[in-house]
Amino acid sequence: MSDVHATLYDFRDIDLMHKIAENTNGRGIVAGDLAELIGLEAEDGSRPVGIRLSWMKRYGMVAYDPDNKLWKLSKSGGRIVESQLRAPQFRVIENLPDESMVEVMAMVTSRFQRGETVLGHMLRREFMYATGKARQRR
Repeated sequence: MSDVHATLYDFRDIDLMHKIAENTNGRGIVAGDLAELIGLEAEDGSRPVGIRLSWMKRYGMVAYDPDNKLWKLSKSGGRIVESQLRAPQFRVIENLPDESMVEVMAMVTSRFQRGETVLGHMLRREFMYATGKARQRR
């Protein structure tokens, strides 16, 4: 049994989505190739990455082509990746005082409650990733 993992606490969803977008030209990617792109051996990483992508598919971030065994971004996943690539608003948020982030978090949770399902899952999982890593460092 392999000790290789590709869990939410090992890799951010958005980072995997960017790797898919940057390396497939919309055609898709096999799990072993994505494993190599994130620094895992294709042979050992293929199964854990495939399991992770299956979860991401369940949440609507990626789609799977069973005939060609290829993973692609879903329509929602593609929109999210595109929005990240052209978001100068991040500079504004980065420059906010820490105390102002409470209000930003309130806005984020509001969007989580009323937004698109995929976006809600991604917001929740991003928070889990960030707080999980902090918890592991303690």
